[in-house]
Amino acid sequence: MYFCIQLKRMMRTFPRQLTANLLVCLCVGTLAVVFIRDGILTQDAQKYRIGLVGDMTDSYLGFGVTAIQSLDDSRFMIELVTMTEEEAREAFEKEELYAIVQVPDGMMEAIESGANDKPISYIAAEGPKGIGAMVMGQIVDVASTLVTCSQSAVFGMQSLMIEQGMKEGFWEATNALNLLLIELVINRSGLYDMEVLGIANGLSVEGYYFCSILLLLLLLSGINNSALFAHQKADMPRFMKSRGVGAAGQIFGEYLAYFCLLAACALLLFAPLFVVMERELFTIPEWEGLGAEPLKGFLVSLLPVIAMFAALQFLLYELVTGSVSGILLQFLCGMGMGYLSGFFYPAAFFPETMQRIGNVLPAGAALRYVDGIVAQEGTAAAGLDVLLYLVVFLLLAVMVRSDRIRRG
Repeated sequence: MYFCIQLKRMMRTFPRQLTANLLVCLCVGTLAVVFIRDGILTQDAQKYRIGLVGDMTDSYLGFGVTAIQSLDDSRFMIELVTMTEEEAREAFEKEELYAIVQVPDGMMEAIESGANDKPISYIAAEGPKGIGAMVMGQIVDVASTLVTCSQSAVFGMQSLMIEQGMKEGFWEATNALNLLLIELVINRSGLYDMEVLGIANGLSVEGYYFCSILLLLLLLSGINNSALFAHQKADMPRFMKSRGVGAAGQIFGEYLAYFCLLAACALLLFAPLFVVMERELFTIPEWEGLGAEPLKGFLVSLLPVIAMFAALQFLLYELVTGSVSGILLQFLCGMGMGYLSGFFYPAAFFPETMQRIGNVLPAGAALRYVDGIVAQEGTAAAGLDVLLYLVVFLLLAVMVRSDRIRRG
């Protein structure tokens, strides 16, 4: 009976809560669709613009730069822009360039003579070693290795030919070896097989942020439900206890009604998403060509996460009195856990200590569980963590309610 009373009370606010949640989801969903469909995540938008400073009139050097910009696979990631030193410095200070590569005068002559005493200067901004710095460091290392090893190969062949008196065809053999090395560099992508494991937890960028944005909305949905908990006092709990409904019965009756409210909101919010995916106006690579069919099973699998977030929100409102304090606590806990657990950036971008903290948080368990569902991998461990947090939050809520009844 108490559950039915609470359910009627919750459902009276259902239209208002649904409207607020729908507006938030509409704004975020529109941005997400535009963000993905307009190609912001495509390779062309990810290029590193690098200023090339130096005398490019040397035929070998000019040919090498042209080959990189038109033939080499690195053209999809790097854009080389030839400019003067002053232009490069000015563009670098305006953050229009990722780095500057300065080619010293006489570098090609030094390479041809075997001296290698005129190194190229690579200038980049000081800061944390992110993925961009790591990639560029590897590219510079590979480029320098290719130059020195290729040079050693050509000079070694020439020395052997001179020692053996093979003067005839000397330059033809040199050119042939140079062309072979150039072809090897240009076609190096055929020397390996590349397997894309995804940005995090085995998911694509679109799939990862689809799960993250969805969980963030569920985590923060308690802010819109503050009106349900705005006037909590000890009188009603004490009255219900006198009628035989103790703290545990009160918590479970109120919580189940609140969970039904969140589940109903989620179900109706998935309806427009179902239509959009059925018409293939939006999809993620993991569900490519399947329409909205995977969304049905996904919604059912999402219920444990909704139950856990509902228990967390219920506990937070139980800890404070007043709507302002409740909203502030919901926002701080939701945003803090979402950030540490990788809702905004993959957790792999964070220091190891932050990764471990985010991994054990409720939001981290929810993200692992949902990512596993989308990636069609094992979710048993993460699912158990979600259920464990659900039980812990409900038990803590019972303890807080008992203390409130006792103190009056």
